[in-house]
This record gives sequence, C-alpha cells and structure tokens, in this order.
Amino acid sequence: MNTYLSHHTALGYWREHFPLDSELGVPARVEGAEKCAARKSDVVGSVPEEFVDPQSPIDVLIFDERERRRSKDVRCHTWKTPLPANSFFGVRGMYVSSPEFTFLQLANELTVAQLIALGCELCGTYVLLPRGVTHPGALDELPKRLSPLTSRDKLKEFVECLGKANGKTKAKRALKYVVDGSRSPMETMVYMLLCLPPMLGGYGLSKPVMNAEIALDDEARAMALRRTCYGDLCWPDAQPPLDIEYHGEVHVGGNQMKSDVGRELAIEHMGWRVITITSPQVFDAARFGTFVRDVASAVRKRLASPTLNNELARDELRHELNQWMFDV
Repeated sequence: MNTYLSHHTALGYWREHFPLDSELGVPARVEGAEKCAARKSDVVGSVPEEFVDPQSPIDVLIFDERERRRSKDVRCHTWKTPLPANSFFGVRGMYVSSPEFTFLQLANELTVAQLIALGCELCGTYVLLPRGVTHPGALDELPKRLSPLTSRDKLKEFVECLGKANGKTKAKRALKYVVDGSRSPMETMVYMLLCLPPMLGGYGLSKPVMNAEIALDDEARAMALRRTCYGDLCWPDAQPPLDIEYHGEVHVGGNQMKSDVGRELAIEHMGWRVITITSPQVFDAARFGTFVRDVASAVRKRLASPTLNNELARDELRHELNQWMFDV
C-alpha cells in the first residue's frame, strides 16, 4: 500500500524544499482504485520523521471511503475525482501532493483571502516556516527559494482540468487574485491590501507586476552598483511608472540601507516614481489609508467612498493574513 501525503502535511513538505530537491521523484498518476495506507501503524512507519509535525496529525489521501481509519495522529481525506498525471511526486517511497494539488486540497480549509495568500506563496520565492524554526538551506532567518514551486497559470490549468472537484469553485475565485513573483510575505500582504476588491477587504487597485525588472542606463548603474534593478510592486503603465518599495526590519543594516537608497535613486533616475512603505504603516490601518491615497493618485485610480462594510472587510482581511502568514 502507498502513502499519499496531502493538505497541511504536503504544504509543510513543500515549505521545506528549495524548490525541488534532487531526491524528488517524477510526477505520478494515481488511480482511484489504488490501495492506500490509512492505518496509523502503516502511515507512521512509511513517513520519515522529519516530514512530521509532532503537534499536528499527518494528512493522508485515500480513494475509498471504506479505507478510512480514525486516529488522532492520522487524518484521512477521501478523494473521488479522477486526477491528472502531475497530482503527486514520488518522494522516498511515498507520494506527496503536488503544489497545485495541495492548493486545491486546502481550498475548503482556508478563507478566500488565505487561499490567495497561499497561491502567492507557492508562486513566489519566499518560504513561511513556523516561528522559531530554521531551515538548513536558508542563508538567514528569511529563507528564499531559487525559483517558485509553481505559477498562477499552472495552478489554473490544474484546477480547470478537474471535473466537479471538491474546492474547485473557491480555488477558481482565489486564482483571480493570485500573482506571480512575490519575494516576501509582506509584499504579498501589501499587494492584497491594495488590490483585492473592497468586498474582500482591499482597495481595488489594478494588479502590479511583482518584482519587475527595470532597465538601467550607465548613470543609473553607477548609482545602484548593479546592471539591473527589480522593483517590489510595479505599475509600468502608470504615468510616470510607479514602484512601491517595502522596507522591513531586514533593512536596518547600514550596508543594506545604502544599497536600497542607491537602487531607489537609480530607479527614479530612469523616470519612475518610488513610494516606500514600512511595517508600521502596513499594520496601522489609518497610516495605511494615507499611503493608499498616495498610491491611488499615482495610478489614477479613484477610490470608492468608505462604507462600514468595507472597513469591516479590511479589518477581517488584516486578521486573516496575520493569522495565516505571521502566526504559522
């Protein structure tokens, strides 16, 4: 019998890999009739210890309701819809749900906002790890992937190819707002607060290009001490083009601050407007509102009149993002 890791256990696995380790097998097709390991003894015996969170049960997928077992250590999820070939990856004698399948599996367990944030994480290069946990492959406390695990197009293609799959409707709704290329959870949070529709807690601004490459001339290269620059959240079609730069705690170092200043001066030299934002501004609703008005003016967006429902939705969005991204 095979073990198929799913849901939060699969997500935990993908958060530990940068991005696809050499040990990873080829994508696997699974037939609905396959026998699955569901007993605690079978699952625990087949899953390497480092894949298991001792505080949480192991999520496994089964394809026959009769195989379900009840255990506080193993949580069984039944799947009945036919699956494409790239639904699982073979890893060390077991199967792990692909990033695309993991996204769909969690659709019914997360809010729409949290599912959007998960999509941006899977399509970005940052890694969310539990507090106090470090990764051996990380160079610092903010681990980065070499490349994203997936893309918005791949997520959309996977979801669309399934029939009446559980969670499909919510996943399709969330995918409307997932963006590629985010490099930090704070970039994702700023994007969502700015750009989600008011009913979801955002201000309804147009989508930016995340970490867009900005070409530099010789003078700008001398300022930035590099050949090219990347803006955090970019609106290249604005007049002038707009770049929002997030400055977090990692920017307090002197060398890093000099590098950021030189990079921003270079971007401005190339005709872009640069607006910076810091953590205190993001987490203070009133200060963020002032920031939004500045950004909206720069992209020629007329903000909707404030309503009680919109304010409540914004408070809820902040709560859900804090819970998902910073209380993991």
